[in-house]
Amino acid sequence: MKNIVISGNVGSNAELRTTQNGDDVCSFNVAVSDRRRQETIWFTVSYWGKAGKAVCDYIQKGSSITVSGDLFTKEYNNKTYLNVNAHTVTLGKRSLETLAKEEPETQELQDDEIPF
Repeated sequence: MKNIVISGNVGSNAELRTTQNGDDVCSFNVAVSDRRRQETIWFTVSYWGKAGKAVCDYIQKGSSITVSGDLFTKEYNNKTYLNVNAHTVTLGKRSLETLAKEEPETQELQDDEIPF
């Protein structure tokens, strides 16, 4: 396999599917702009398992995203399609894997910390 890291924008809202074997997969497209050639390269990303299921709702059209994973190609009707099986997905500056596991922090103020 070829490892790749891509950073771009999500092309459409992520879609969660379940295979016949019961495996969950979150699928979405990422557009990466090549400013030197003035073209956009599209990747189809598959994020498998519990992590993909947990974060699928957070991946929205237009969001900035970074994906690392295995690159492979598919040929169909004389066209080559670029696909990535994701290992890690980062939305903005926070990893989606940790975002899905986080619980909201509660902060308690002591009487001597109240500013008034």
